[in-house]
This record gives sequence, structure tokens and C-alpha cells, in this order.
Amino acid sequence: MSTDGSTGQPRVRRRGLPWWAVALAGIAVTGAGMAFGETYFPFALAGGCVVAALLADRSALFTAAVQPPLIALAVLGAAALFSGSLLRSASVFASVFPILAATTGCVVLIVLVRLLLNRRKAASDAQ
Repeated sequence: MSTDGSTGQPRVRRRGLPWWAVALAGIAVTGAGMAFGETYFPFALAGGCVVAALLADRSALFTAAVQPPLIALAVLGAAALFSGSLLRSASVFASVFPILAATTGCVVLIVLVRLLLNRRKAASDAQ
């Protein structure tokens, strides 16, 4: 097993995306969906957040769980700044809210299942 030269601690091999990559992936997919049009925005938000939750490293699961509403606000806020229409962005947010709530619920469910599976794996490895 290799060790980290600065601390002497064993290196842990990550099995997923780090927190910053999870956030960047969600923002990039959602931003691309918004760039294609408001029709694609909710699907890009849902798809990007769910895929990010599935690909996240165990230490990045919290980031994946809280990102759907934050990404929606960030992308719609950026759209309002660039288009100059805060009212239109607020209208899009209001119309997307049910999908946003469902996406957040699905992502939290994925994170909880992954945490449970990691605990079971850790318990079986300890025995």
C-alpha cells in the first residue's frame, strides 16, 4: 500500500467523483439544458443531479444531496443576470418547483441507499 509522502498516511483510492466535480457536473449539465431552452432545463437539472449522485464519492454524498435547489437557483440567477429578466427567471423557477422537489427527493433517496450499502459493506469487511 502506498503512503502519502507528506503525512505518512495510507492513500485512499477514491471510487467516485470528488465534491467539486459533483457540483461542477450538475452545474454544467443544468447550464447546458438552460442554454438549449427553458423546456430542457428541468430535464437537465434532474438528469445532472441524479447522475452526479450516482457517480459521487462517498465523501461527496452531502454535496450531491443538497445540490438540486442550489444549482437551480444559481443557473436561473445567472440567466437573470445575462438576460436581464428577473421576473422570467422567477417564473421558470416557480414552474419547475415540482420537478425540483421530486429531483431533490430522488437524490436524497439515492444518497441514503448508497450510505446504507456502504455501511453494510464496511461491516462485512470488518468481520
